Amino acid sequence: MPVLRRGHALVRIDLVGLCGSDLSYFMKGANGDFEVREPFVLGHEIVGTVVAAGDDSVGVGDRVAVHPVWPCPRPGEREVAADLLEEPPSFLGSASTWPHTDGGLQEHLSVRTERLRVIPPDLPSATAVLAEPTAVVLHALSRAGDPTGLDAVVCGAGPIGLLAVLALRRAGARRITVTDVRSAPLALARRIGADSTVDLSSERPAASCADLVIEASGVPASLESAAAMARVGGTIVQLGMLPRDQRPIALSAIVTKELRVIGSHRFTGEFDDALRLLSATPDAAEIVTTARSLDDTAEAFAAVDDPAVTGKVVVDVNGVLGRRG
Repeated sequence: MPVLRRGHALVRIDLVGLCGSDLSYFMKGANGDFEVREPFVLGHEIVGTVVAAGDDSVGVGDRVAVHPVWPCPRPGEREVAADLLEEPPSFLGSASTWPHTDGGLQEHLSVRTERLRVIPPDLPSATAVLAEPTAVVLHALSRAGDPTGLDAVVCGAGPIGLLAVLALRRAGARRITVTDVRSAPLALARRIGADSTVDLSSERPAASCADLVIEASGVPASLESAAAMARVGGTIVQLGMLPRDQRPIALSAIVTKELRVIGSHRFTGEFDDALRLLSATPDAAEIVTTARSLDDTAEAFAAVDDPAVTGKVVVDVNGVLGRRG
């Protein structure tokens, strides 16, 4: 059991969402440029319940989402306060810093109270667990600019791509198309708000059809496809984590179409915005499709790696959901 310190809260972990970076650490020992150098606990998409508090900023029994980045803005703020910037940075469940930082795949976690966001009463924990990837999507959209009235394409119907559909719809995109090689996630994309889908296993997407392309798969060939689908002067946001090795892809359209290509990694002050978006978007609940217990975490990782599994996989650490999916 972690020792409670002043300014911290002891959080009983309820749910942890798994993503591609967790899977990459688990299967390959690295995520992009971040290599595992020592054993550490994975999990950065975390919701839980406060069981003890070292100050009065949160109360025992509060359901909370945990901001994985440190330093982070205080609740309700968008910028990191100056008094927090001097402290060493870390990211829960990540090998990006040394020593590595343990994450949420454990029963309890002691964290600074600045990292905690009380979950709105009308937002189920099973949806609130999407706060971190939703913040990633909102940061990507902020990098791209206002999508109001634009035709958008989302490449990849995994959880990040599905959340991008919700965010684009909420932000006022005119038409949203989703591409993938699997029919089941494309069907889910249509249910939560995509206007059309393209099954790349049997169809070719229309050329020069989008003002904005969100590449959410991390597959190099998908970036090539994004360049083909973007209109002259359009924008591509590379949101999926690309592999480190070299791959031959044709990107001449970036030059001939004068495209903007923007990278997006993690997020800054969008965590509170993410919880508000999830509260206002009931369809987000459909994205969480599969739950496994903490004892079955290896099985949960296998589900993340299984192309037949659609939507977000979560580890139900405290048995709040039970086994499903």
